[in-house]
Amino acid sequence: MIIIPAIHITFSLEKPLTVPVNYQHLLQAFVYKILPQKEATFLHEHGFQHQNRTYKLFVFSTLQSSNITYDKETKKLTFYDKLYLSISSIIPDIVEKTANFLLLSADLEMNGVSLKVESLEFDKLEVQDSEIVVRALSPITVYSTFERRDGSKITHFFSPFDKVFEHLLEENFIRKYEAFYNKPFAEEGQVLSVEPIQVDSRDKVVTNYKSTWITGWKGMYRLKAKPEYLSFLLNTGLGSKNSIGFGMIRPESTLPKRD
Repeated sequence: MIIIPAIHITFSLEKPLTVPVNYQHLLQAFVYKILPQKEATFLHEHGFQHQNRTYKLFVFSTLQSSNITYDKETKKLTFYDKLYLSISSIIPDIVEKTANFLLLSADLEMNGVSLKVESLEFDKLEVQDSEIVVRALSPITVYSTFERRDGSKITHFFSPFDKVFEHLLEENFIRKYEAFYNKPFAEEGQVLSVEPIQVDSRDKVVTNYKSTWITGWKGMYRLKAKPEYLSFLLNTGLGSKNSIGFGMIRPESTLPKRD
């Protein structure tokens, strides 16, 4: 398996950046603009197929900053000074070409505010152990959809404290793995263990994405699996909806130090 590093991008802001608290669609549009266009087009139009599901196999963090304010009346966030964003993918050219684009870009914009690339850090991690502690840089989400008697559907999102949470994460991982390698998963029995070790109600994130409510969880987790599988998850994301910015995880010990 090829291990592709993630990139951690530091932006400086021309002026404070104000976005809706549910800014996921704005961030997704920004990320797709900085991805290499050939690969982005492939992901958008095709992706990797598994039965009736499509996986994009890249993931990105939420917007990070050490200086954020929230206005309860307008329900908007304002970022000051520096802004941080991380992107990772199992697709070989995504990270390298995105980094090259960012290094050559003098004119980036989000919600009308100019962003300048201040620095790029590469996370050249390849997992060697079968156990790692990770922090969720964007909320981890898993869910099941049920059909009512009248034919309407309801979606239930699970918390890390639900017994089915770990099982659904494992099933999601296997489907993504099969989609990428285009072959059935050979192993039987449990192949992924997920244990919340520093997660509480403050880590619950409820986001409205294009009129759909999504619940996810940040926090810290202990993952156990083969090193190859853990490396795959670091590159593709843990759980569902990775390509709209959910489920990015990094080992706590490797996260860059920030002001």
